Amino acid sequence: MNPKSMNRKLLFTLALLFLFTLDTLAQQELGNFNQERLQINKVGMMVLGGWALANFGTNGVLLSNPSSNEQGHFYRMNIFWNVVNLGLAIPGLRHSLITDPSTLNLAETVGEYHQMGKVLLMNAGLDVAYITGGFLMKEMAKNREGKRGILRGYGRSLILQGGFLLAFDIILYSVLQSKSNQLTDILNHVQLSPNSVGLVWRF
Repeated sequence: MNPKSMNRKLLFTLALLFLFTLDTLAQQELGNFNQERLQINKVGMMVLGGWALANFGTNGVLLSNPSSNEQGHFYRMNIFWNVVNLGLAIPGLRHSLITDPSTLNLAETVGEYHQMGKVLLMNAGLDVAYITGGFLMKEMAKNREGKRGILRGYGRSLILQGGFLLAFDIILYSVLQSKSNQLTDILNHVQLSPNSVGLVWRF
């Protein structure tokens, strides 16, 4: 084999090794981003689930001997409300625990990231509606003596639960958005290869 042929093979081998190394680095960067994103979601779902369980325990005990009819409705609505919260927290937590961050490709990563942001913003809007509804129910109670207890109890619960969820959604959205620069950096340096589903480094 002549020297020129050997040099060409050597350069070709080095080029393949270089591209493989860049692809590995890109995959690691994407995997690290997904790991951090899933961790944020896991912590968020644990907080939501913890809030629900705390409400079950506290309001369940207080409901056994309410100080008034209004308080009874307040405790009862808090329990009902957190059945939904727990129903959301469990599958969300499960998804974060069982998902392998290294298996998510670029399209799936971007899709899940933006989808979560949209859901949190939509939920924040609903939270404002819940709080507003709670204040309206308390106002309606002034003119409906026969339903004053239930309206005031439910209204207070809506304000409390809606207020917590509003703070929860805003904080979780803010933490999620703090990762946007990291994702943008990945998108600026990584693209889908036109001939494969792998990732290649952009110069």
